[in-house]
Amino acid sequence: MSILEALQWANNKLKKTGIESPMLDAEVILSHILNLSRARLFAHGNDFLKPHQQERLLSLIERRCSFEPVAYITGEKTFYGRSFFVNPFVLIPRPATETLIHEALNLAEQINDTEHTLFADIGTGSGAIAVTLALETQIPVVATDIQPHALSVAKTNASKHKVEDFIDFKEGDLLMPIVHLFESMRASSKQQISSVYPFKHLILCANLPYLTHNQMETIQNDVRFEPKEALEAGPDGLESYWRLFKQLNKMRSLLPRYIFSLIEIDPSQSSRAVELITHQFPRAKTQIKKDLQGLDRIIISEI
Repeated sequence: MSILEALQWANNKLKKTGIESPMLDAEVILSHILNLSRARLFAHGNDFLKPHQQERLLSLIERRCSFEPVAYITGEKTFYGRSFFVNPFVLIPRPATETLIHEALNLAEQINDTEHTLFADIGTGSGAIAVTLALETQIPVVATDIQPHALSVAKTNASKHKVEDFIDFKEGDLLMPIVHLFESMRASSKQQISSVYPFKHLILCANLPYLTHNQMETIQNDVRFEPKEALEAGPDGLESYWRLFKQLNKMRSLLPRYIFSLIEIDPSQSSRAVELITHQFPRAKTQIKKDLQGLDRIIISEI
């Protein structure tokens, strides 16, 4: 079987199964197997697959026919122009989240105080947000996740992109590992936290689960392979953010003087999410930013 014949076979099989982008998926999977770019696949279209390559193609296409995401099959996903390792323990990075990165970078540039700024990535998952922020700014990042398997993936990506020295990965519930970090610094110095910790500005980024129960019942087959705890957050989809901002309110005095939060939401949640934030912080200044599709996606708050 030649490369072109293999692509046509895979395309036909995926198409019959109901896969929305059969040829694209076939190209990505075969490129992964042969370690060739998609462009080079066609340049070598008349080359023949070796038996073990053909067997692997059959196996991986069967997995895709069951609607397993291509990213889990190949073990990688592109985010902000870079390749990230992913597996079923973490959510697959999505283009909409690149809007969060863009806004966080804009905010850091406006603050213009790299030496005294800290990023936090709450619920880091694959580490795509933390790693990208570190790469783009060289500003230190604290990344938290309650799942040790997710932190393992995130650390792999930090190592892959050589930013291990910029990111401090901590296991724990939402904001609490960061609170404990500041508490320990305060206790060791026996002084006010602001005088011992070098950060005056905290840019808090969070892409927490935000799907509702009803949305989970109607999600695409591909998404059902992703970890439910990274997708669903109660009847209104905002349960995780309620907990985050409640923690933030309770522990506000322990944290840097200036805090900016950036959260990713479902477009239908924008007004409720703003209400959630202002309930905990009545004086908070909030902005809603749209993603590349023109949908409400990121809420920025100055707390």
